[in-house]
Amino acid sequence: MNISPSLTREDVLRGLDEVDTTFAQAVRKAIFTFEHIPKRVLGRDVPKLVRTVEQNTLVTALAACFGKPEMEEASEFILANMSQRMAQGLREEMAALGTVKDKVGEEAHNAVVSVIRDLEAAGEIVLAQEEDDSSL
Repeated sequence: MNISPSLTREDVLRGLDEVDTTFAQAVRKAIFTFEHIPKRVLGRDVPKLVRTVEQNTLVTALAACFGKPEMEEASEFILANMSQRMAQGLREEMAALGTVKDKVGEEAHNAVVSVIRDLEAAGEIVLAQEEDDSSL
């Protein structure tokens, strides 16, 4: 579910809601996608993430957020938690990249999430847990 296309994920969750709301809420809590980064990743861990993700992938993932309010928050969170110089450089690369196709953006988002999961599994970072947020 973490790497499923967002439309597929939402369809499955709606179906689960119809069958078993409690289970659907548990699944939402277990899902971690790019848009959950500001709620679950600590700001101090962003530099580890930035060092680990390939720069082209990161630029694509951040640029793909443009014009999508639910995703822009994650992009701004990442940019705000790194050096201003690096953030400015990434912003310039994002501007040069221009519009990113949804499929390409989603692949980049999934790659960033995969790196976060790998860092978590290696004990490099700890993801925060949300108590009662049904949007997860």
